[in-house]
Amino acid sequence: MVTPAGETAWAALVNQAYAIDDGVLEGLSPVLVIASHPIDEILGCGGLLARAAGRGLRPRVAFVTAGGGVQLYSPSEYLGDQRRSEAIQALNGLGVLSSDILFLDGPDGPRPEELSVYEQTLETLKDWCGAFTPWSVWAPWRGEARVDRAAAATLGADLSRLLARDVALMEYLVEGWTDPDLVQRHGAKNVWGLPCADLIEPRRRVLEAHATQPGMTTDDRTGFGLAPEIAALVERPFEIFLERRL
Repeated sequence: MVTPAGETAWAALVNQAYAIDDGVLEGLSPVLVIASHPIDEILGCGGLLARAAGRGLRPRVAFVTAGGGVQLYSPSEYLGDQRRSEAIQALNGLGVLSSDILFLDGPDGPRPEELSVYEQTLETLKDWCGAFTPWSVWAPWRGEARVDRAAAATLGADLSRLLARDVALMEYLVEGWTDPDLVQRHGAKNVWGLPCADLIEPRRRVLEAHATQPGMTTDDRTGFGLAPEIAALVERPFEIFLERRL
């Protein structure tokens, strides 16, 4: 059995965490999860999404990109379509409605240098939120090393400032769990934890739906792949979230 990344940090944060029980989750709903590309939402928030959907709270998910630009040996348009389909299938498996999923079709990488492109993406997301107005926004941890996740973190923070009401801004970790100084530098206002041992099997199952992710394909020669210790994040019985100060 593979040990999930950052096990020591995770154990320390579990001990600090306020519990997200059903009452807290209802107060944070509607939930909006922002992911840089498909699969991150499963690794970081799969339990949250399944729990909220199971309670009839209709969580929403927005993807900055479909993730078609990572591999060099498959056409990006084909991969984008495939990953879009996989993302919908996986989220449906957690109970998220297809109508509650948004693909922003942004570039696969850092935040666009052209400000107007970023502002249009932000405005599109804000307009979409007008139909339900989230009480909480969940985005990647701003300390994530990959530029696409850092860009999604910025998008989440900027959106939170624009919404019609004060919202809780929560951060989830993916490869950020590998930061050796995570416990000292996460910078959270509060640490929150969702008990989700009963949701390990559904999370494991929907992770497998992402068949074309790097490391799961036969044509991936980029050197990037989903490391086993990152995939094993879905095996944790407690998801950790960091409440960000704005």
